[in-house]
Amino acid sequence: MSQSPEFLRKVMILDGSMGAFLQSRGLPPGKAPDLWNLERPDVVEDAHGLYVSAGANIILTNTFGATGPRLETGDTSVAVADVNRAAVQRARNAAATATGTPPLVAGDVGPLGLTVQPSGELPFADAVRYFSEQIRVFVEEGVDLLVLETFIDIVELRAAIIAANDCRGEIPLVACMSFGVDAVTDTGVTPEALAVVAEGLRVDAVGVNCSTGPEPMLAVVQRLCAATALPVAVQPNAGLPLRRDGELVFPMTPEEMSPWYERFVAAGANLVGGCCGTTPDTIRLAAGAVGGRDVAERGAGVSSDTVRIASRAKVASFGPGQPFVVIGERINPTGKPKFAKALQGGSMDRVLGAARAQAKAGATALDVNVGVPGIDEPAVMAQTVAAVQNAVDLPLVLDSSDPAALESGLQAYAGRALVNSVSLEEGSLEQLALIRRYGAVALLLPTGDGIPEDVAGRMENLQGLLAQAEQAGLPRGAVIGDTLALTASAMQAGAIASLGAAFTYRCDPQIPSLCGLSNISFGLPRRKLVNRTYLAMALANGLDGAICDPLDTELMDTLAAAAIFCGRDLGCTGFLDRFAGAPPLPPTKAPRGAPRPPLLERLAEAVAGGDRTTAPKLARKALEEGHAPLALLLETLTPAIRLLGEQFARRERFIPHLVAGAEAMQKAVEVLQPHLLDEGRPAKGTVVFGTVDGDVHDIGKNICVLMLRSFGYQVVDLGRSVKVERFVAAAKEHDADLVAMSALMTTTMGQMRVVIEALREAGLGAKTMVGGAVLTAGAAKEIGADAYGRDAAAVVDVADELMGG
Repeated sequence: MSQSPEFLRKVMILDGSMGAFLQSRGLPPGKAPDLWNLERPDVVEDAHGLYVSAGANIILTNTFGATGPRLETGDTSVAVADVNRAAVQRARNAAATATGTPPLVAGDVGPLGLTVQPSGELPFADAVRYFSEQIRVFVEEGVDLLVLETFIDIVELRAAIIAANDCRGEIPLVACMSFGVDAVTDTGVTPEALAVVAEGLRVDAVGVNCSTGPEPMLAVVQRLCAATALPVAVQPNAGLPLRRDGELVFPMTPEEMSPWYERFVAAGANLVGGCCGTTPDTIRLAAGAVGGRDVAERGAGVSSDTVRIASRAKVASFGPGQPFVVIGERINPTGKPKFAKALQGGSMDRVLGAARAQAKAGATALDVNVGVPGIDEPAVMAQTVAAVQNAVDLPLVLDSSDPAALESGLQAYAGRALVNSVSLEEGSLEQLALIRRYGAVALLLPTGDGIPEDVAGRMENLQGLLAQAEQAGLPRGAVIGDTLALTASAMQAGAIASLGAAFTYRCDPQIPSLCGLSNISFGLPRRKLVNRTYLAMALANGLDGAICDPLDTELMDTLAAAAIFCGRDLGCTGFLDRFAGAPPLPPTKAPRGAPRPPLLERLAEAVAGGDRTTAPKLARKALEEGHAPLALLLETLTPAIRLLGEQFARRERFIPHLVAGAEAMQKAVEVLQPHLLDEGRPAKGTVVFGTVDGDVHDIGKNICVLMLRSFGYQVVDLGRSVKVERFVAAAKEHDADLVAMSALMTTTMGQMRVVIEALREAGLGAKTMVGGAVLTAGAAKEIGADAYGRDAAAVVDVADELMGG
């Protein structure tokens, strides 16, 4: 609060009730008090003046209901600008009467009186527009600060804050909600959730006003002071209203109120004042009791390197010492035809079933992805957010690459969301600006032109994203780093590097880390085992959260146990809560050892098992013992790698087995190679291989290249996103027998036909083979390919058939 340093260091006194006070001066029941700024300016100024004389450091303009929707319901047609401009002038005039330092004038903003979507009919954008109409007048008139008060719906409060942020510049902003006697608003908002949302939206102080007397408010003040380092404001009613002689009265006298101000300040409040039923006498006693005091010392509170998201009711914290954040991944139509069909049809049954099941299983937050081709994603995202947040009370992670869908979801969300995710791509600055505007948290994905496998590459991209976040106005407390858990079956070094990334993020730049877990085990058997083992190791390296499946009970069990040793479960309370009364697991027996097989059998097992170190050693030993090189290749190594391919086809072995096996085979063949030249090793042919133009996915292609080389083919690997002209040129240069192409995206599959036609137009006799996840045998035939490679295991057989081998 640059205009008022005392706001942070000294206790300041807000004024008291205005509406009820004006009624005591003749305001007719039901008449909007705001209208008297124009009709009875003398009475309004007098009321302000009494609070100034009582010692108020801040007086609020008489504009609690001076927004379009509320003024339109009044008995006089007036312009919003006229009412608010007059109100500022009334307060300024009263402030000028102070004998000492003039009080600050705060533009006062109350709720619209309409319910904002998704709970009501008023669109979020219209709510922002209504608030902006009022607040812009305050800014033009030069108020000293803005105060939003008596909100019960945090969606509406967010609309008001966003409207203020759009135009307030350096003018301080205070945001207050009304909590019941149970310290929860009528819409279910907790003090902690308010604190997190307010911090995310960059307010300067947060507080509580109206609804109750001082006693219930003390607990709210204490919880706010524990939840945030922001200054805290408190404005209680003079007790709960009563009916006396047919009139509504507030029973507490100024003398009865005064001791509570001492307690508020002792709890850490910075700003104290009054709401309904309080009078200038109340404020005079408050000013005499606590005005100008140093603000009380608070506890350590939330660490500066902790990042928080929130629903209406719950907060999820990412950072050292915080409980590990489990983000449920199951609200996602990818690979789920029935789920996608339900979203297309507007049904929320599967969404809500997934939300409730994950919440019951112990998820901390839920990822929401509604990306289905052909749907109105912005509308469905808003619908889904509304449905989920009404079914469960967990914070949400909004997962979409569509800016319109993200904004729609952020508008509907009653809390502070995490946005999954932002990478170094075109439009990232705009995406970060959107996240900042709505007070969300950005998950930074350290990818750019490519996917860095090492920590250094990730850090370079992350630093670029952090610079962009700073440029967009997002502080470190609003960003989380994705460690980029790459697929271990194809990018093992990159998968291992994600463990180092978690540690590095924590040390420098000291931001929390998160990973998407499912990628790590793709293509592997026993995926659940891989997932939970990786996650336990990642916890040890400082990982703060993961997008994963909370319905995997073994995973959740492992997390509970790992948390004990990572400082995330002090006193083992979480573990004890999870396993209290659980029966012990039966003991397991260690397997017996097996007899050592003969040399050639061991060589075959080394290749099939992907033992890159042992295979060449055994091949060398076999040569020393007199085995013929060509026989070793054709009768031992080739059957071993072919068996591995067959097991892969039966789903008994998986991608990493193929990669490791092919590499072990290649190492063994290198040992045999000098001797094979003398024996006349049969030529297999030359293959030009690449992923077609526009497609950057090359995992499948890389495995196919390894398999072909293992079987003796000369392979020219062109890489990924290869242009048509390069395929043709390479085929000519290397006199290729076979041109193989891979595509993973439906949008790039058409490039295969273009390459095939170009090869024929060039008069080249090379055969063509195509493959990839989006392709079928029928599609391959349709585009004119000579053969279809179903997968990496089949590619050698197809090549052999085409080559007549």
